[in-house]
Parts: sequence; structure tokens; C-alpha cells
Amino acid sequence: MKADSGDTTPGPRQDLKEKYLLKLLPVIKQRGFSHLRIDDIARYMDISKATFYKYFASKEEVIEQVVDMVVAYFYQAFTLLEDDSSTYLQRFQHIFGQAVLIASYLSDAFVSDLKQVFPALWERVKQVQQERQRQIQKFYQQGVAAGVFQPINPILLMLQNEMLLGSIMDPIFLMEHDQTLRALLYDYYELQKYQWLAPEARMKIDDAPIKEYIDKMAQKISLGMRLDGGPDLFRS
Repeated sequence: MKADSGDTTPGPRQDLKEKYLLKLLPVIKQRGFSHLRIDDIARYMDISKATFYKYFASKEEVIEQVVDMVVAYFYQAFTLLEDDSSTYLQRFQHIFGQAVLIASYLSDAFVSDLKQVFPALWERVKQVQQERQRQIQKFYQQGVAAGVFQPINPILLMLQNEMLLGSIMDPIFLMEHDQTLRALLYDYYELQKYQWLAPEARMKIDDAPIKEYIDKMAQKISLGMRLDGGPDLFRS
């Protein structure tokens, strides 16, 4: 077990809590949380049960703080989307990167448990998802008017991400189709470029940042979904 630092000041304390939560995330993403006991949670966090209770009052508090992390990521995503100091093409790439990370966090197992066990927490996630969808629709409509995006209903983009990204990240799907996660994410990004970008815009886009991001994400996801970089992994 890792030693407790003993630091209880608000900043370092919250940093430690987030560190412990990040260690638990791979398990929650892969298998949900309904089966977990406090002993299991402490073990995955690599701390003693006594240390667990120093930082968390209950299993319910752990799940609530995981949801807080997810919601905080959505709000960070809003900020990036509204940042008009970035070009439409840069924000298009941010949307793709955000969709990959959100699909990783909101796995079927986690969402299913959240809906059944903590419906009020699921409602928080659903509301912030809906707000993101509204912002993306507005952004794409502006991009169409600016001649950057093809005149396609942006709802299709969000539906496509929801339906495909989960399968792309499924190890069984990858094995059955003899594909690697990195290659499929690259190909999916290329598909979205050709679907959504006007030809002139497609010629101008710099793919280097998104390719670097895909490399990092594919490596982390393939090594057990342990996204140690946290929700700010794609921060500009």
C-alpha cells in the first residue's frame, strides 16, 4: 500500500482524492461499480481501508465525485468550444478529442449502474450532455455559415459518435475485426473530416495535434483504460 501523505490542507487533499479516483476509474469503466465493496474500492485505489475513510465517507460519495469529474470535463469542453480565439478547424478537432474521452468515461457498464443505482446523478450527466449537444449544434451551424462545414444536420454527428465510438473501443470488437484501436480512431477521424469539412477547409487542417492525441489515448486505453492524464488530457 502507498503511504498516506498526512497533508489535510484543501488543495493537496483534493489532489489526493482525485488521484485515488483516477486509479478506480479503469474498473468502473470496464465493469461498473454496483459490485464493488469498500474493501474492493480501497484495494483498487491502492490505499488502506482506514485511509479510504479519511478521504471518503462512503461508496456513494466516491461515485458522486466520479460524476463531479465527468461533469467538470463537460464544462471544460464547453469553454474550448466557445473559445473563438481558436479556429473552426481547431475546435472541430477538440470536439473529436472530447468525444473519444467522453466515450471512454461513459462506458455502458458505468452508465447502466448509474441509471439504476443513482438516477439523480445520471440526471446530472444527462443534462450536461444535452447542453453539450446544443452547443455543438450551434457551433456547426455557425461553421456552415462560414463555409467551413458541410451543410449536414449536426445531430447526425453526435449520434454517429455515440453509436460508433463505444464499439471502436471494445477489445472484443477490435479482435473480431483484426483492428487496432489506434488505426480505427485514425480512420474514424479521417471519416469525420471527409463528412463534415468543406473541401477547402479539409486542405487547410493540421492533423498533427489530433494524431498525437490519438496516439496517447490509444496507448492509455489499450493499457487498461487508465487515463492518468485526467479529463484535461486534450486541453490546448
